[in-house]
Parts: sequence; C-alpha cells; structure tokens
Amino acid sequence: MTSLGAQKKANRQKKLLEEINLDPGIMIRDLAAKLNVSRETIRRDFDTLCDSGQLQRRYGGAVVIPVGNVLSFEARQDKNVPERKAIARKAHDLLQDDQVIMLSPGTTALLLALELAETKKRLTVITNGIREALTLVDNDNLRVVLAPGDVDRLEGFCWGQETTEFLSRYNADLAVFFADGLSTDGVSESDFRTSWMVKTMLKQSSKNMLLIDHFRFSQQGMQQLCTLSELDIVISDDDPDTELRNHFLKNDVAFYCA
Repeated sequence: MTSLGAQKKANRQKKLLEEINLDPGIMIRDLAAKLNVSRETIRRDFDTLCDSGQLQRRYGGAVVIPVGNVLSFEARQDKNVPERKAIARKAHDLLQDDQVIMLSPGTTALLLALELAETKKRLTVITNGIREALTLVDNDNLRVVLAPGDVDRLEGFCWGQETTEFLSRYNADLAVFFADGLSTDGVSESDFRTSWMVKTMLKQSSKNMLLIDHFRFSQQGMQQLCTLSELDIVISDDDPDTELRNHFLKNDVAFYCA
C-alpha cells in the first residue's frame, strides 16, 4: 500500500513538473484543478520538489530550476567577451532600416543592445529583457517595447504567461535569439522559461536569427526550440564541423562566422 501511494505521489509530481514546464506562469489553484487534488497537496509537493532542488518558489506558484545554466548572469557575462562582441557586431550589420525585431535577453543580447544603442538604423525592438530595454531606450532611432511579466531580478528578464500573451500580440520581421545547444537535430535550451518566451518570438517572426558561441555546437539543452529548417540565419565565432555545415546548406540556413 505504501509503495502504491509513493508511486502515485511520484507520478503526480512528475505531472506537476510537466505542467510548470509547459506554462511557467501557472498558479497553484490551476495546478490543483488540473491534477484534481487540493491546493495543500500541491503546496506539499512544492516543498518536496524545492527540497530536492527541482523547483524554486515564486508568488502563487513555482518555477523549474534550469539544468545546465548554473552560472550567474554576471559570471556568464565575463566569458568569451571578444568572440561574443564580434557575433553582436555581425548581427547589427545584417539588420535593416525599419525592421521590427524581437530580441531574446541574455549576455550576448546585452552586447548586441550596446551595439544598437549607437545605431543609425531605424528599428523597433520588442524584448522581455530589462537590461536590454534600458540600454536601448536613449537612442531616438529606436522604438523599444518591453514585455511585462514576472521579473527575474538575477537574470534581468520578464517571464510567464503575461509575457507570452503580450508577445503574441505583435508580428516581427526578425527574431534574434540565443540557445544552449545547436546540433543537426536543431536548437535547444535548458531554461524552460526562456524556451517559452523564445518559442513565442519564433512563432511571431517572419525570419529567425540565432546568435551562438561555437562551443555550443553539437550540444543539447533539455527542451527543443526549433529545427534547423525553421532557422534563417546563424552567426557564431567559428565554423561548424562539416556535418553541421552540410545540414545548414540542406535547410537553407545562412551561416556567418563573425
């Protein structure tokens, strides 16, 4: 009887994690309704999953702790700076006047924002990145739209259901995004909150531009963002191997080495 109860609890907690992965902004009351249990049961499951390091509490719910993205923003910001600056400069060169751009936040995104802060190009930038928006806002050539939502003060971005619903109201010419892995299977990400936002941006944009460090080639995050056929442009600081390069050609992906 005890083993059956333990199995039932494990299955429920697995389903709970899946629901939070699908909708990072989901509330306790909605989880309780979906899983047909009381709110107190959900709260006890939260306690267990938080103790095991799989969840982090937030107002009204919890967020899955990303696997593979263990360094802080500040620590990541100091790594491979010349290479990432070169990637950001090349991305800026490819942007065109009067484009509407959706910009996913991150350390390379902030370097691109610093490039755009001085740009003469007329652009509209829609982002959920707080640092990026503040960096861009003083340039009169830019219209900056910041998506609302729950604020992760350490990563410096807004996220959750309110954010995705807001992004879904806009159409963009180009989504500029970043990822933890790029392989012949596609583009992947470890932070489920980021995955949720980026997938929305990709859906709302006519073209997609991936900026990625070369050491992430042949790596995979936990969640698939898109296939290679959904990519239009990839910019990195070094060339991929022959197999990945051939897959770019096969899927009409334009590759630029910064």
